Amino acid sequence: MARRSYKFTDKKHTKQGLLSVACGGVALILTAVSLSLAFRMAGQAGSVVGLLGIFAMMASAAGFVLAIRGFQEEDVYMISSQVGVVLDGLLFILWAVVCVIGM
Repeated sequence: MARRSYKFTDKKHTKQGLLSVACGGVALILTAVSLSLAFRMAGQAGSVVGLLGIFAMMASAAGFVLAIRGFQEEDVYMISSQVGVVLDGLLFILWAVVCVIGM
């Protein structure tokens, strides 16, 4: 016997949180493309992979800032901001480690 639950609320997702998740998705796609290119070219992809990495790092940094701003809104669902902080934070840390190792 399934229980049905209804929510009677006017809460919405934060716009900044949704944009943060979108930035994280873009950064994730750029990361996947750059890793794919690096493996296909056997490490000789050159500046193309670096440029994609910089764009991914900038997108994740912007997404992280947007997610933090999303936490400041009141009477909204915070799940999109929480997902954005985790996704963008992990991607930024990943690219920071790649940059440090590459130097």
